[in-house]
Amino acid sequence: MIKLIFLLTGAQVLRRRWYWLAIVGVALLILSASMLYDIGSDGLLSVPLDVLACFFVVEGVVQLFFALTKEMLIDWLTLFKAAGFLFIAFLIFNIPGDNNDVSAALFGLAFMLDGLFRISAAWVLRGVRWRKHCFTGVIEVTLSVLIISNWPFHHHIAVPLCFALMLLSIGTNLLQMARQATLLKEDSSVTALPLFKAAGLRRWHSSHYSHPPFPETCVARPLLVHIWTPAGSCQVRERYRLLDRYIAAIDQQGVISTGHAAMEAEGGLYISHYPRNQIDRDSGNFRAVLRSGKHNDDAGRFLPSLASEVADWCSPDKQVEFKYYNLVALQNYWRNYSRDSTYNLTARNCSSTVIQALDVAIEGILAQQAYAGIRLIIDPNFWLLGVVRGRAEEMTWTPGLVLDYVRLLKRVLEPQSSQLWPLRLWQGLRLRHALRQQKRLPSSGIVK
Repeated sequence: MIKLIFLLTGAQVLRRRWYWLAIVGVALLILSASMLYDIGSDGLLSVPLDVLACFFVVEGVVQLFFALTKEMLIDWLTLFKAAGFLFIAFLIFNIPGDNNDVSAALFGLAFMLDGLFRISAAWVLRGVRWRKHCFTGVIEVTLSVLIISNWPFHHHIAVPLCFALMLLSIGTNLLQMARQATLLKEDSSVTALPLFKAAGLRRWHSSHYSHPPFPETCVARPLLVHIWTPAGSCQVRERYRLLDRYIAAIDQQGVISTGHAAMEAEGGLYISHYPRNQIDRDSGNFRAVLRSGKHNDDAGRFLPSLASEVADWCSPDKQVEFKYYNLVALQNYWRNYSRDSTYNLTARNCSSTVIQALDVAIEGILAQQAYAGIRLIIDPNFWLLGVVRGRAEEMTWTPGLVLDYVRLLKRVLEPQSSQLWPLRLWQGLRLRHALRQQKRLPSSGIVK
């Protein structure tokens, strides 16, 4: 979350306003300490948390309405957001009748599932910080057991305690970022900060390039992100919805297809990373090549254009367009990055290459907007964007995750005309009424 805000506002804003990071960080630490003190003195903090829960309920209901009325079809991504907001509201609400036993149990279960995910992903992929991720997962699992078991603290303080600890962590990170922001140079990128260099399975991010400020005008040709989903790039033998969407699909010959991601920009710039020699991905040895260590590094190659890639393989089945981006920074970055063509299936693959280039292209895109950070915080798409990015960096970037990420990013960068939920609700009602009237019109007499 914090990292995404810094990325979208850019290094120049951080250099000029680092003191705001320190002020907000100190304020969050004070708030966290106050909450911990209130918890220790048998306070419930029910009023402020219930008010927060009410906001989640309102946003969840609005998102649920839009999920069920978008062009008379179900928008599953919006439906997922609505369910998430309502679930969070249920966890936060202080319900005296059940002594918060149900919400505490669900909260503990969520911690346990997240901890098990961290441990399993770190153990399989073995990134540079896999031991740290395993340790974090163990802490989450331990905390979940304590929450569910109702010891050593009661269920009614489980949610306030976790909320206070979250504020404590965010405040500490902001103070660290304020100190690091003062070290940024005039033409440096925000990705040069340790917070960004530590992301991913390997320390591949190249931050030694000249990053000029974000341009005020759009480039003649938009930035295009091309996605070949695993199921859309081969004849699938058996369908497994989640596996086919986010990880890999098995074709008729039993070969695993992981899909592909590429990027296209102005001036003939094309970013598409492949292994020089085809990696053996049959189901028998696929698990062995998932390790992100250097022993699985292969010689790579960068394809010259989309036309040549389509001629050799097939057309992408998904595409997302960005009108505004920093072309000069992207060109400077790619000249430096493309000197090393090393390919790794999980640590330096086509998807991670596209995401790193996209970070460079959009860095500072909201630098000229007033109160950009506040607008991002109140945008539900931004919260889901942070979840997708966090999961991808814990595991690895895949074409399916890239597709979700760029779609959400486009919603964040090109928001609706109004973020006020009453106006959005009214617009949704008008849309649904218009679609119903359109369906009732007779189709006879139309000549095609």
